Amino acid sequence: MSAQSTTRHEKTILIRPEFLNHAGTLFGGYMMQWADEMAFGAATLAFPGNSFVTKLFGQFDFTTPVRLGDIIKVYSEVETVGTTSCQVKVWAENARTNAAVFKTFAVMVNAQDGHKQPIVRAT
Repeated sequence: MSAQSTTRHEKTILIRPEFLNHAGTLFGGYMMQWADEMAFGAATLAFPGNSFVTKLFGQFDFTTPVRLGDIIKVYSEVETVGTTSCQVKVWAENARTNAAVFKTFAVMVNAQDGHKQPIVRAT
């Protein structure tokens, strides 16, 4: 499966006060949480009926600070598929400025009862 044959998963988030750190910018941990949720969503949407868990994330490249009131769009898309896992590209942009916020990738493993399972493609 190639990235062109999958659908892009998208989430829009309004940055609220509880998301901010002492410097008035978004806690990186929130971005990491959203990236994990989006990677899971992309894998699950691409392969319904499979049970995915996060194996690893690539380096997070935080490129633009996010502040109170910003609207962030987080995207995810399955890039490559192996036998038991898939790699999901995850990135975010500021919806008002179109500035890149972060980019990374996640490896999602199809697992059930703690064991790797072959990815089952829906027909």
